Amino acid sequence: MKIALINPSLETKIYTPWVPLGLLYLGTILKEHGFTVNLLDAAAMFYSKEDVLNWIKKVKPDVIGITVFTVAFLPAINLVKIIKNWNPSVKIVLGHYHPSMEAENIFRKYGNYIDYCVRGEGDYTFLELCEFLERNKTVMPDHIKGLTFQNSNQRIISTPDPPLITELDSLPFPDRKLINYNYKWSFSGFEFSKSKLTSMISSRGCPFNCSYCACTKFAKRRFRPRSPENIVEEMLIIEEQGYTEVNFVDDNFTLQPKRTIRMCELIKKEKIDINWHTDGRVDQTSQNMLNWMRKAGCKSLWFGFESANQRILDLYNKKTKVSQFNEAINKSRKAKIDLIIGLFMLGAPTETVDEVKNTINFAVKSDIDVPFFNVVEICPGIKFWDDYISNGTINSNDKIKVLVGKEIQVVERWETSTRVIDILMSQEKREKMLNEIQNAYQLFFSFERKKFLLKTLLRAVRSRFMLNMVSRITINLRDAIDAISTFRSSKPRGFGMFDE
Repeated sequence: MKIALINPSLETKIYTPWVPLGLLYLGTILKEHGFTVNLLDAAAMFYSKEDVLNWIKKVKPDVIGITVFTVAFLPAINLVKIIKNWNPSVKIVLGHYHPSMEAENIFRKYGNYIDYCVRGEGDYTFLELCEFLERNKTVMPDHIKGLTFQNSNQRIISTPDPPLITELDSLPFPDRKLINYNYKWSFSGFEFSKSKLTSMISSRGCPFNCSYCACTKFAKRRFRPRSPENIVEEMLIIEEQGYTEVNFVDDNFTLQPKRTIRMCELIKKEKIDINWHTDGRVDQTSQNMLNWMRKAGCKSLWFGFESANQRILDLYNKKTKVSQFNEAINKSRKAKIDLIIGLFMLGAPTETVDEVKNTINFAVKSDIDVPFFNVVEICPGIKFWDDYISNGTINSNDKIKVLVGKEIQVVERWETSTRVIDILMSQEKREKMLNEIQNAYQLFFSFERKKFLLKTLLRAVRSRFMLNMVSRITINLRDAIDAISTFRSSKPRGFGMFDE
């Protein structure tokens, strides 16, 4: 049986391609069990839905699995419609975060186009489903955990949730040859360095319970690490395949410092020469761990500062302190981490313009290299979403207008994400806040920050990685500012069957 796996296009050029790691895991498992697998990253290739359909016609699959983040749901539905209109008999399966949270709503509205939703970690659920479909044509797969589908009477059936995978070392290494695309270390189309990029996970899940994060509900606050030996074994293979950059897309890479240090020791022992990048929390900054990370090839560390206002951090349930911010930056500098990136979330519930300015002011005065300012958005499965549904501020079935590609569509609120400022602020206050955010980028990269620019230049002289970045930014300064200004972090905080 032929299986097609698709990462759907977002129908926008403002997108940074990330390796669809979950699809690679899924495709590898299917191949190991005898299925013919074809994988398309339509988002990275900026394919239109017509381009994807033409690819499908050539592949001629029996089953199509589509990974669906909330941001990709509406483009995915538009794609599914033209696929089913072309061939009603092909089986369409949606997986990843949004189908995990909204499977029954999906069937209520789009049951004529969707055959199955796989909920939660579906690495083996999808395999079970494909094996079932190969053997059976009439009975229902109600024995397979983690599925939602319609029976012959159009009744929506949801089987029990699948168990989380606890032994991650048992998973096969992703077959990266399944994707015919050369990923780069870039943002929104602007390439910051010449590279061959891939992604890895060293763990799944996170024990924290942040109010804005999808991982809390999806991973049930369970942290599950891979062994350092297993991680390094995969890195050796990646190096042999010619990759020069690796993104670790864990939900919480630095949670266990001893494990991280052991991994770094093994990387050094094996003399692996790969630049790698990861996220970090400001309360997980053991100096010894950071030193080892740098020795082992960590070139950039992305700190989720979120807000420089303790009130907002507490609202986020982040469990960090503003007083830890500069300490984390200073320790990273002492470890000689080449690039420190700050992630900020602005426009939280009840947040004022003055509080937004305070966060921007921190970013501008701090010793980070690059900031990303994102406007807070909520969607199904996130605590903020549940709070506003409960108190009646929003309804999941509200009719709203959204831009999908070049077309304005009227959809139900659960089908997309919602900016908090759009439901809580007047237009005047909203525009004022958005102006502050937009101007923040220009301020951060302006020549008014001469000390910062000089410090960055001096650090770059001592770092081949940074020197390469600075030279490319200098040559293409306007493109770099535009890229950073339009970039909205698409790095996944979730994981599982259709993770990216």
